[in-house]
Amino acid sequence: MGLKTVVDYMEDNVGNNGNLFIGIDAGMFRTSVCTGDGKKFSERSVVAFSSGDSNGPDKKVISGKEALDLEDGKRMELFKGELKTDDDISACRQFLRSILEKHEIYPGNSDRDTYVILGVPSNTDRAYRRKLLELSNELFSGAMLVDEHFCTAYKNNLPDRSIIVDIGFSRTDICIIDSEIPRENDCLRLSCAGKDIDSEIVKLINERWTDSKVSEELAREWKEKYGRLGSGSDTCVVDVPLENGNIQESIMEELQLACEFVVTDIVSGIIRLLSDLDPELREKLRNNIHIFGGTSDLNGIGTFIESELKVLGGGKVYSDIDPVYGISEGALELAKNMPPEFWDQLTVEKETKEMIS
Repeated sequence: MGLKTVVDYMEDNVGNNGNLFIGIDAGMFRTSVCTGDGKKFSERSVVAFSSGDSNGPDKKVISGKEALDLEDGKRMELFKGELKTDDDISACRQFLRSILEKHEIYPGNSDRDTYVILGVPSNTDRAYRRKLLELSNELFSGAMLVDEHFCTAYKNNLPDRSIIVDIGFSRTDICIIDSEIPRENDCLRLSCAGKDIDSEIVKLINERWTDSKVSEELAREWKEKYGRLGSGSDTCVVDVPLENGNIQESIMEELQLACEFVVTDIVSGIIRLLSDLDPELREKLRNNIHIFGGTSDLNGIGTFIESELKVLGGGKVYSDIDPVYGISEGALELAKNMPPEFWDQLTVEKETKEMIS
């Protein structure tokens, strides 16, 4: 089913009848949630059990940043594209329930039906999707999985012949939007992403101060606050932890080099995807590039990518998609706009079928 077909099918079919609709982006680094009653929140995709036993009777579920700060307990990173064990499935289920209840959303314990669409990467395997859908159906009245880039394109009404560049924590997805649901050969997945910038910052800091004690978590904080591509004012003075105390120094050069090192590889991926296309399509796509994801808000990233695309004649980059909620907002819009009878059918039958395979 193509993008236009889906939009036409759902047009003028909104009718929530008091139901609660939810859009979820279950990302490897961060999970973001948008609800039909105006709530919007995100959490790190990690859960911990303070008892050290995810199945014990006295377990206390802790999610997000609180789980990262927990000194003792069983900690699990989530939504990595596989759900192999019962513990994996239980952790994901409890994480979703925990972050929803933090915001006073109680699926399964309310007087209204709760329907959810989860945005998922296009290349996750069917076994993972099925298990994720099954655990979602245990939590909600009805659930569907939808390609995450379709969610983004739908919410932002992206025109045909666009490119989405989703720069996340552990991967970068480059996807062509061309009137249809993205096909496998329309997408390119790169292993270079935000975590690689963090690692490169640590490496460069260690080269400058051999007794550095900088962690990747601290490097990530510096990147998010000061990261940039291209020249700029030298205002990045930080406390660098060393073996015998801290030293206050500017690390702007290290941050800039680390960002350019990784983003250059991402640009190479864009060029590789475009190079195999016919010149007319390439011309339209290179001038309609939309970047988002947790690493897309680096200062100067759009201008840097445009400059690097000169080998293809240049390009135009837009940062018009919310880097945190771009997928979950689209998933919410889809959930709200599905015909009521579709959700009614899921409620009755609890079908475990993806809307889009």
